[in-house]
Amino acid sequence: MSQRMQAPSDHLLRTMAAVPVNSFILDLGCGEGRHTEPLLRLGFPVHGCDPRPDAVERTRGRIKDIVGEEDAENCVQVASLAEMDYPDESFDWVVVYHGEVFGDRPEDVYQLLSEARRMLKPGGWAYVTFPAAAVDIDDQERTAGDGAPASSPAQSAAGSVSIDELEAQQERANLATASAPEIAEEPGAVRVRAIFRRVDPNTPA
Repeated sequence: MSQRMQAPSDHLLRTMAAVPVNSFILDLGCGEGRHTEPLLRLGFPVHGCDPRPDAVERTRGRIKDIVGEEDAENCVQVASLAEMDYPDESFDWVVVYHGEVFGDRPEDVYQLLSEARRMLKPGGWAYVTFPAAAVDIDDQERTAGDGAPASSPAQSAAGSVSIDELEAQQERANLATASAPEIAEEPGAVRVRAIFRRVDPNTPA
């Protein structure tokens, strides 16, 4: 048996509640289906992928009662970024809630955002989060408090990416900012999250 899964992100689900339910979504780095299942239950057509075979099997088991066993096999795949064969411009949204699954080096972040952009339709959106870097956690605490340094410096979680690094790789991947990177606290974790958009010359505002 796997450990108890974290509850889905309230912020992500609230964001998606305002999205047309016929929007095609890719849950990129789906893990054990933390967001794949609730997005399917909201009525979205969802595909998921993850480089870890055990995680994919658990996601398939989690959603088979919703879509059927055959569709669960088809719509959740084992794939690294290099192995993804989704066609260009396939999805309205790419959800990358656990970006650290694909690495935290600058080149890893760039490849992740670049591949997300490739798979997005023009005007499509990418919801991205990584564990927050210590420098950004400290800045957040100073901004929220009295401006004094924290009594003990924050420590970066494994796989962390700073806001500056995320923005640098976003620009390199040619993604526009829809919601600027910000620090978000959730049970047991502090993450940096952002919403980016694929904007081409003819993309409507």
